[in-house]
Amino acid sequence: MYQYETSPRKLTEYDIPKKEKKKAAKPKKSKKMSKEKIIEQETKMAKFNFTIILILALGCLLLMMYRNVQINESFSEVQDMEQQIATLEKENSQISVNIQNSLNLSNIETTASHDLGMQKLTNRQTVYVSLDTKDYVEVSPSSITETDEEESLVSKLWNKFLDLF
Repeated sequence: MYQYETSPRKLTEYDIPKKEKKKAAKPKKSKKMSKEKIIEQETKMAKFNFTIILILALGCLLLMMYRNVQINESFSEVQDMEQQIATLEKENSQISVNIQNSLNLSNIETTASHDLGMQKLTNRQTVYVSLDTKDYVEVSPSSITETDEEESLVSKLWNKFLDLF
């Protein structure tokens, strides 16, 4: 019962009847068959799950093997390129040594005399040319007019300055 304050009072006390579940009578054979079917279904599901897991595991293994093959191929390509770089650097250093040797004056002289058949000059082959010692300078007409105007202007100013004193 409820008392005091604003709480509602309980008017009646009664129990709500519960519905009874109807149980169907099944033959005992069907229960045994259903258990057998359930066991068969569970074994089928277990086999199916096992095959799915097995296929996934094999797929993962194949994927890892494929990836390792790609890594090995890339590694071998890198090593081949490093070997090519090493041979090219060796050839480059040999060529630079050959260039330095060919720039040596004695090597140039021997190559010119032996391979090209060149000889050093003799006193008879030397020809001397005598030139006049005088230097001649020609002034263009455009530069003369500019300098004359400038000189005349400067000379005019100088003359006026001298006239003042």
